[in-house]
Amino acid sequence: MSKDQCGKIFSTDTFKESSPSILKNFIVSDKSVNVQDYFLDMRYPHIVEGISFAICVKGSAQMKINLHEYQITENMLVTIIPGNIIEFVSESDDLSIEFLFFTFDFIADVKLDLDLAIPEKIGQMPCLKITEEETQNLLEFHAFIVKQYKKTDNANRMKIAKNLLYALMCEVMQLYLVSKVVDNGRTKSRQEEIISQFVELLFKYHKTERSIAFYADKMFLTPKYLSKVIKDITRKPILQWIDEMVIMAAKALLKTSNMTILQISEELNFANASFFGSFFRKRVGMTPVQYREC
Repeated sequence: MSKDQCGKIFSTDTFKESSPSILKNFIVSDKSVNVQDYFLDMRYPHIVEGISFAICVKGSAQMKINLHEYQITENMLVTIIPGNIIEFVSESDDLSIEFLFFTFDFIADVKLDLDLAIPEKIGQMPCLKITEEETQNLLEFHAFIVKQYKKTDNANRMKIAKNLLYALMCEVMQLYLVSKVVDNGRTKSRQEEIISQFVELLFKYHKTERSIAFYADKMFLTPKYLSKVIKDITRKPILQWIDEMVIMAAKALLKTSNMTILQISEELNFANASFFGSFFRKRVGMTPVQYREC
């Protein structure tokens, strides 16, 4: 099976049986782990259903988040939010992380004062380089959460976990509040800002909009200029970006829903199931039905 032949929902059900004990809608690593030890095969794209904080303790990895590739290194905080599409491209043999994963259901009754700038910053910098001191601070929070989390005989375990998670989220939000949008130590150029804005719009509208003109209009640019910037910076045509996002969405729906091929084609705004089938086969090498059954 090729690398492009799976797409799944990343949720609490994604973790292998060897995972740490699980509270409903909340999972925390109880030791530094390699991603392949705890999750299903992460070489394939997954749509995230919850929120995840991961701290790279050792090693490195290449990871795609919403088609944008990031280099994960030691002392890096990775924040994944619901709806993100993630995929590991490569990883070093010594890659080791600490993580927490939870759904909105888990914190639904927790009042969180959220600065409106934070979600935008996370979208711009899901992989945030932090200092050694900041890393150790987060790891201490994580260790205390694990200690309390493992007290399975404590009737207040759920309440304690939520309050500790709230404290950790406040720490993470503070790191984003004081951070600046940088890339390799420098402020992003106008062209790089265009790339970020385009990917954000693509993630929001890919199910219904596939024309270059639509995205250019949203960004107050000409289609020709937007296409040139995307190709010059990413070395990939803009239509390829759009197609790849649509294919990822199609794969996830085929693998994780009971929708018919016709319903999926309508969900992704294709004229009919036949056109969707041709589009999918040309780019994946198999029909939607074959992909669903593989």
